[in-house]
Amino acid sequence: MRRTIRAMLRAVGRFIVAEAGDGETALALLATHKPDVVLCDIGMEPMTGLQFVQRLRDHPQHALRDTVVVMVTMHSDAATVRNAVHLDIKGYLVKPISPKQIADRLHIIFRDRQPDSSASNVAPP
Repeated sequence: MRRTIRAMLRAVGRFIVAEAGDGETALALLATHKPDVVLCDIGMEPMTGLQFVQRLRDHPQHALRDTVVVMVTMHSDAATVRNAVHLDIKGYLVKPISPKQIADRLHIIFRDRQPDSSASNVAPP
């Protein structure tokens, strides 16, 4: 899935992409990559995507706590969506997804920001 998302990001714009195979690795990468947005699946193991986001929101580095997170998942039940909203998720895309869906969500996230460079950092754990 990460390979597919990486290809979609290439198709919709210029992004610097860092990848992690699990939540622990993603948390470690955050400190060095400081992404503008994280694309995350709820169905990760051994830490779920919601657990990852909770740990991100409680991160010891205050600057990382407000990292924008977009869920890309097949979990669309009301309780899971409510839990994601409670964690200040900025987007919730239900699989299967298209490049247009990712582009539209990222456009909404970045439309009010002034880009610092021609590329944005995106990290899908």
